[in-house]
Amino acid sequence: MISIKSDKKPLAALIALCSVAGIHQSALAQQAVALEEVLVTAQKREQNLQEVPVSITSLNALELENKGITSVTELEKNVPNTQMRASRATNSTLTAYIRGVGQQDPLWGFEPGVGVYVDDVYYARPQAAVLDVFDVERIEVLRGPQGTLYGKNTVGGAIKYITRRMTGDAEAKITTAVGAYNQRDMMLSAQLPILDEQLYVGAAIAKLTRDGFGDVDTGYDINTGTYSSSQENYNKDVLVARLSAEYTPSDRLFIRVAGDRTDDNSNQRCGSQSSPTALTHPANGQPFESSSNPYDGACGTTHKSNVENSGFSLTAEYDLSDNVVVKYIYANREGETQQFIDFDGTPLDAFDVPAKYSDEQESHELQFNYGSGRLAFVGGLYYFTGNSAGAFDVVLNGLGGTPYMDGDHYDLAIGGDVDTTSTSVYANVNYDLSDSLTLTAGMRWTNDEKNSNIQRLAYNTTNSFPYSTQQGSGFTHGDPANDTLLATFTDISDKDADKDWNEISPSIKLDWQMNDAVMFYVSYAEGFKSGGFDMRGDASKNPDIAKGYDPETVETWELGVKSQLWNDRIRLNATVFDMAYDDMQLTVQTAQPAPVFFSSDVVNAGTAEIRGAELESLLQITDGLSSSLALGYMNAELTEVQSGGQDVSDSWEMLNAPNWTGQFALNYERDLGNAGRIALNSALSYRDASRNFNNVECSCDQDESYTLLDASANWYSADEHWTVSVFVKNIEDKEYKTGGYNLASGELAFYGAPRTWTASVSYAF
Repeated sequence: MISIKSDKKPLAALIALCSVAGIHQSALAQQAVALEEVLVTAQKREQNLQEVPVSITSLNALELENKGITSVTELEKNVPNTQMRASRATNSTLTAYIRGVGQQDPLWGFEPGVGVYVDDVYYARPQAAVLDVFDVERIEVLRGPQGTLYGKNTVGGAIKYITRRMTGDAEAKITTAVGAYNQRDMMLSAQLPILDEQLYVGAAIAKLTRDGFGDVDTGYDINTGTYSSSQENYNKDVLVARLSAEYTPSDRLFIRVAGDRTDDNSNQRCGSQSSPTALTHPANGQPFESSSNPYDGACGTTHKSNVENSGFSLTAEYDLSDNVVVKYIYANREGETQQFIDFDGTPLDAFDVPAKYSDEQESHELQFNYGSGRLAFVGGLYYFTGNSAGAFDVVLNGLGGTPYMDGDHYDLAIGGDVDTTSTSVYANVNYDLSDSLTLTAGMRWTNDEKNSNIQRLAYNTTNSFPYSTQQGSGFTHGDPANDTLLATFTDISDKDADKDWNEISPSIKLDWQMNDAVMFYVSYAEGFKSGGFDMRGDASKNPDIAKGYDPETVETWELGVKSQLWNDRIRLNATVFDMAYDDMQLTVQTAQPAPVFFSSDVVNAGTAEIRGAELESLLQITDGLSSSLALGYMNAELTEVQSGGQDVSDSWEMLNAPNWTGQFALNYERDLGNAGRIALNSALSYRDASRNFNNVECSCDQDESYTLLDASANWYSADEHWTVSVFVKNIEDKEYKTGGYNLASGELAFYGAPRTWTASVSYAF
């Protein structure tokens, strides 16, 4: 039975703003205004949003443009019970949570809990998944387990990024933008018909740059405790390119090939001390003090980092008949990441982590889509192979009186890789039991096979200096000739760490179209996040590392209503949900005596209950004025956590699960005749407090709720060639934390963007 209990009052400001939705009611009765139909592909076939018994938020290209959404991380403001962030200490690695379910740790081998799909291609790794929004048709966010149609690792939900299809005309668009912190963006997209009504080619490229929100003090002199230089912190330097070709040789056959590449050379992010560190300047014994600017830092690792990601896909659709469509999707992707994380937040090499990651994946999907009369069917076969690999050094210095920054240090080296083969078969059937009652049932069988190499070694490393791109052992960026092996804690081969799992993900939905305007539905769905092996595992402490950990599962009941009322002027969708989260994969890191220092265990030790409600509404007040509301409530509780044979759930909390999230927005559009058209938008977004760690509070937690105010103005020329836009985000310049670290070296926090403004000009021809 679904029950919702609120332990907090709804945001007063949000409720006050909601009252605006009631204005001009007399005008509503007099004017012929109506909302536009929204089409989505959540069930792998095109449907009206209001007829799909799934919790979905869909934003089209114009809505994204009007709101000034330039990154998928900004979607968290617009989608209830959703959190999307750049992972701590990164620029383009995505940490996504929906309804309290996701994955915090981006280490190779760990699977995400929210699936990311670009044109139906699954992105297996979170690196480079902070997608920049341009040349896009729409973005859909599906909430709740999507295991039947989308497979593993969608226990929280799925994000669908759909790029713009070609129109068949020769056209191009160029956009240039300037803004705060010396923002300089340039975007160009174009398409050209090669064979009239048959073959088209297109391309899009974006160069996105911005100075940092703060600075990192560098050039530290250990003898004087002073700095001689600085580097930018929280800057942006990204190049994105896409190429595509579409071929329609007949009315029945459509073929699309596409390639993309992302190159992120933004500086390594440096966290700021959220609580005083115990480390002191060796020259005078004075403590390292944090700056009053939360975007400043004093990390001792190099500022250079790089994330590269590229891929190719082939999509072919063939209409076997008027009722049957066969679709094939092939994709190949690969990526590499180099970064240097400073966990102590000081120039000393007390706890530095040089790291590198690589991944590659290949997938095939064969899909069948049938629709006739009362019956609609989607089914298919899916095959995926991938390898994710990585290594990192834990550079530990200053131990036992050893000097800092002399290039000679103790090094804990951890590395390995995971090979994955996944095979699945799925089917989903919609059957109209009557003119108003539809039953939807589906099931997916998945077989996951994984094997892994895991190493955990201790070295004494020389010629490994702070601020250097060669910091660390030969495991990462250093020279193996400088390493002296001290101990081997873990050395597991893929012959020993080899395991497979079989999972079935069913779903069933019943929807009742009460009338043309209102639909009620009830649904049950399951999903799972794949099992694996602990890449940090210490076999000297836990000899069962090679046995791995099992999948975690989520079972969800959902009761919802979708309605379009008041002569199609109000869209009001609401849902309540009850989730059972079992076999949670929990990571427990424990401090150990030297030379081990810490050990890690990943175990299926948790059970949680998540209950909540979501409300999304859109009101067309007049022909030009509209308001929207997205409100989410969630009560996520760990009901059992086994540690040392005891249930410690009373002292643990769910992470990244704020109780309340919401956004209220007003949008005004007006036709100026020959002078063009304007669109004005303002939005107030609210987010409750949340934790970064299950088992410990941290000064890096966002322990207070916060509200962000954004506004934008857009002008479109009458001939539809020119667009001029101005965006201001975080108008009140609020400080809020988006992640952090809590280790023996201290507590570090990372922050969301301060107040920024952007002015852009686009010309389409």
